[in-house]
Amino acid sequence: MSSANGGFIEFIKKAGNRAVHVNPPHGVDIHLTESGSDWLWSVYSVFGVLSIMYAVFFFYQEYTNGTQLIRYTMAAPFLISLFEFFQYFTYASNLGWTSIQAEFRSEDVSRPVTDLYPNVRQIFYAKYVAWFLCWPIQLFLVELAGITINHSGEVFSTWELIHSLLVQIIGFEFWVISLLVGSLIHSTYKWGYWTMGIFVSFCILGVQAKRQLFDLKLRGVSLIIYVLAVICILLYNVCWGLADGGNAISPDGEAVFYGILDYCCFAIWTGYLCFIICQYGEWPEIEGYQREPTPNEFPEKNMPVSPRASGETAYDTDIENTADEEVEQEGEMTPSDEVSQRV
Repeated sequence: MSSANGGFIEFIKKAGNRAVHVNPPHGVDIHLTESGSDWLWSVYSVFGVLSIMYAVFFFYQEYTNGTQLIRYTMAAPFLISLFEFFQYFTYASNLGWTSIQAEFRSEDVSRPVTDLYPNVRQIFYAKYVAWFLCWPIQLFLVELAGITINHSGEVFSTWELIHSLLVQIIGFEFWVISLLVGSLIHSTYKWGYWTMGIFVSFCILGVQAKRQLFDLKLRGVSLIIYVLAVICILLYNVCWGLADGGNAISPDGEAVFYGILDYCCFAIWTGYLCFIICQYGEWPEIEGYQREPTPNEFPEKNMPVSPRASGETAYDTDIENTADEEVEQEGEMTPSDEVSQRV
């Protein structure tokens, strides 16, 4: 009986999470463990469910010819969830990483595999790739929510919309690349990239806050959600400083920290934006966009006057033509004709 129980327990162990054993972290001292991988699989499951759900909504709207606003909206959370789903599968499988020697010493590693001091840390670059793809779509969703809620009859400038969105997207992409490049550098110069990324992120968040609060007049629950989202964005910098930068927390703690932030930004915030746009949004009035007139609306130009086409009769026109001919004939009379006419 005991051997049967032991065999069952061994079977359960083999059927569990084997990612860090199948894909072991070779050549690193500080790395992801099975506990951290378990947490990442749970985050992966959430984004997997969201991907399926948004995919169903998206294709349902496409095949039923839903409104243009809803079809544009549903594409954004579907792509964001798909990118995060891909990223967390890679992260939880202990893939998509490289080894970088840490700048600072953290807690002592029980079983170091290198003789380097400070130890070599596992850096997951897959998450930066996902952020690079997700943030432009998220910013598009934020802008779309701002211009479609409570702005009936208001006309928006096309160039202002393009300018605002481009500045935000380029700034956030620079921020993500700065964190990625900084994490792959061993020396203290990594903090230069982190500082530049923070500076740009503060500038872009200032531009975005001005756009949302003063131009689009964000109020109520949406304002509270937006403020919480900004706090989460700033916490990404804190997590980087504690993990990839300062080596103060383990890769497992880093996975929990980033997982919660991604939950808040790309699951809760994205879902809220999608809900309010589909529920309360109205297609905005964009400056420079005009409906093409139908053929009946084109003005008639250089149309010949036809007496038969109007209410006038041909008799009146014939009288006018006869009078014109008599005037012309009077202008062409010879002197002898004038004398005879006088007589």
